[in-house]
Amino acid sequence: MATYQIYDGTDENGIVGTVAPGLFAQEGRCWRMVYENPVGHGTHCMQPVTWVGRWKFLKGWTKVWSCERHTDELVGARRYRTPTAIEG
Repeated sequence: MATYQIYDGTDENGIVGTVAPGLFAQEGRCWRMVYENPVGHGTHCMQPVTWVGRWKFLKGWTKVWSCERHTDELVGARRYRTPTAIEG
């Protein structure tokens, strides 16, 4: 069984790790979907979130969180400050 580095590039066929259709808008998780295997099944990008911005979806804008790799498509992106347990 082969093991693929899905978040640090692509496999030898150029499929694993590339952007898959779809988005995921949940605070603290990268918004982009990536292919997790050569068959073409998509999964969430698991890289740490470092940016927050907007992305055009259907007829409106959606607030999304992004890793460093997927920030280039965001509008109005700014650095994301990770919430702490105790602020004040």
